[in-house]
Amino acid sequence: MRVNNFNIVGKRQEKIEAKMKATGKMRFTGDLRFPDMLHCRILRSPYAHAVVKSIDVSGAFEVEGVVDVITYDDVPKILSMHQFLHVPEIMFHDSYILEKHVRHVGDRVAAVAATSVEAAEEALNRIKVEYEVLPVAATAEDALKPDACQIHEEAKKGDKYIELKGNILDSTDVSIGDTEKGFAESEYIIEREYRTSKPNPAPLERTCVICVPRDDGRLDVYATSQGIHAMRMNMSHSLGISASKLNCHRMYLGGAFGAHIHTGFIENICALLAMRTGKPVRGEKTREEMFLSCGRHPMIIKVKAGFKKDGTMLALHADVTDDTGAYAFSGSSKMSLAAGTCLSMYRCPNMRITGVSVYTNTPPLSAMRGAGNPQGNWAVETMMDEAAMELGIDPVELRFKNNVDVGDLFYGQGPAVKSTIRSCGTSELLNKSTEIMDWYDRNNMNHVPYPDKPWIRRGIGMARGFHTSGCGSEKPNAFIIDHSAAFMKMNEDGTAQIMNSAADCGSGCLSSHAALAAEIIGLKYEDVMVNQGDTDTTPFDGATHASRGLYGSGQPIVKCAEELHAKLLEWGARLFQCGPEDLEIKDSKIYIHNKPEDSRPVADVVRAAHFKGWGVAASNASVRPNACPPHFVTIFVEIEVNTLTGMVKVVRALSGVDAGTIINANNVEGQVTGGMHMGLGFALMEDTLFDKGTGKLLTPNFSKYHLLTSMDMPEVEMIFAGTYEPTGPLGAKAIGEGVTNPVAAAVGNAIYNACGIRIRDLPCTPEKIIKALKEKNEA
Repeated sequence: MRVNNFNIVGKRQEKIEAKMKATGKMRFTGDLRFPDMLHCRILRSPYAHAVVKSIDVSGAFEVEGVVDVITYDDVPKILSMHQFLHVPEIMFHDSYILEKHVRHVGDRVAAVAATSVEAAEEALNRIKVEYEVLPVAATAEDALKPDACQIHEEAKKGDKYIELKGNILDSTDVSIGDTEKGFAESEYIIEREYRTSKPNPAPLERTCVICVPRDDGRLDVYATSQGIHAMRMNMSHSLGISASKLNCHRMYLGGAFGAHIHTGFIENICALLAMRTGKPVRGEKTREEMFLSCGRHPMIIKVKAGFKKDGTMLALHADVTDDTGAYAFSGSSKMSLAAGTCLSMYRCPNMRITGVSVYTNTPPLSAMRGAGNPQGNWAVETMMDEAAMELGIDPVELRFKNNVDVGDLFYGQGPAVKSTIRSCGTSELLNKSTEIMDWYDRNNMNHVPYPDKPWIRRGIGMARGFHTSGCGSEKPNAFIIDHSAAFMKMNEDGTAQIMNSAADCGSGCLSSHAALAAEIIGLKYEDVMVNQGDTDTTPFDGATHASRGLYGSGQPIVKCAEELHAKLLEWGARLFQCGPEDLEIKDSKIYIHNKPEDSRPVADVVRAAHFKGWGVAASNASVRPNACPPHFVTIFVEIEVNTLTGMVKVVRALSGVDAGTIINANNVEGQVTGGMHMGLGFALMEDTLFDKGTGKLLTPNFSKYHLLTSMDMPEVEMIFAGTYEPTGPLGAKAIGEGVTNPVAAAVGNAIYNACGIRIRDLPCTPEKIIKALKEKNEA
């Protein structure tokens, strides 16, 4: 099918949950209540590194309403994992449900279940703990020092204990070609060090879980989760119970961005308390606890690149130091994902990636939107801009010269996940964007736009990038899990129902699934329903991450819909007394080609099949995607820098997106705008801060942690490449994460164009800009 043949795909379809959200009738996890429900609160360590010498919980039981209190002594002694995204053999296990050796401020010491939140809070105040305080390593550089404290004594990779070398969790060294030879043949070599910050996903909805015991000994789990089957496997492993004892329910999410990708500790704590008390147990994180439980990995990326004088890249070496926090929440280190980004940015015959992932005494981190890609993109795209300036080549032309394209090898989720590029709109997007932004005249532009305010400087910058569409590879890989499944059936009234378990984080991916099914079967969009579902009634689907919600989870929808479409044509042929090839289905009606006036409702066909004994229109499909096609993105921004205050204002922003077939225009435009917002925050202000001496959180709420408001946002202009991805559902690729990845580098490059200073350490705060301007003036 091609774009101009679509009836539903590509149009503006209302999200299936839009009215419920707009009217306040949507029930998120936090809205649920159950009879006799208890409330859980967690006692958290005030120290960044300590050992619990003794703990007295007797005072907690004196509080009216307290039903149970658990400590390290009460939890299964099973080293837990947190994401079931990767193959089991490489998953890291390094934590218990509650800890005796605490490793960051906010680490879990005890938990209380009480009849009210107030009683649970009061009980926490009555628990007496004696700590032995240990030395703190709050940064990766401190943790790598020879005399650094040992943060973990043991950890497992798969089912084997691993020997930890100091605080290094994981390391890599992968080469393609011969980098030494490439650098020897280079006529220009650039070496730079770039650093990134620790922004928080900051979803509107805070993590919440409710565990409800059933009479049959099982447990219903309602939680803010990006993957209910992955959550069930994680909870099963950590609690030491059979997966069939847990039924995890899919809930709509009020944003996620990686905050709910892992099974944290609160899910297992509430489950254990529910099993012990026989009552429903609810736990919800405070905003401070959200800042203590997820975020983007801060990294130090050293880049060395070799070029010919004409700009042809001959060699690239990226060395990544990844701060993973106190626990390997992400299952595997994000260092390899950042390194994979560096490998895939440009065509280069000789590449090497090295790196380490390091434990620190700071809260564990998640795979925040991009999972290593924003960090790698910041380093490579800033380096490309610097190299272009020194080579005397236009930055866009340098990218054209080294651009990856159709037929090139792509490393989607680190070096282990390989895919061949089969669609690429980068050149189209660059050509359109440079024209729209008058790029080639930027150095002739008026960098002082206001004659009465000469301290305000204007500049334009750009960057390009990509993200994967899921984690599929041409051959099954030994790194990451990526397959999806779905059930579909036709109802007697001619409507269709989808039963799958993909999470909808607010982006509208379930609405896209409905649009795919409606398009292929020939139904009206509103005649396709998506069941809420749970792990009892839906087949396995990987978590909604890596921008796979449409591309990966949509593929079994396509297969099921095609089977249902064929079945309806077969039965319709019996009613019309013709061949199936003579029929069409459109707008939930079936008719002979070019005779829509003689149509019959699809419902007639379904009912006839039931009553005449022809069968039931139902289908199921399971798909392992054999590719992870990159959705390419170009970002151009125009900014103003106030050289007196260091403040940066983005006055114009252009996103160019290659997402293949657009399934739902509303969803895509929302993702592009949201991606720009998150990318600008990463570039200019967002950072979770900790005291380097004590490990104490300095940004516990939104009065301290700053986000761009709607007043700070420019209008986001958008252009789309006219590509068709042959491996995707109806030619579609992803969109969600790629639209954020290049934004920070585009802003940094624009700052250089405006006032000639280069910031290499995110975020580009006013303080850093003023310091750089002062150093430039002094020089």
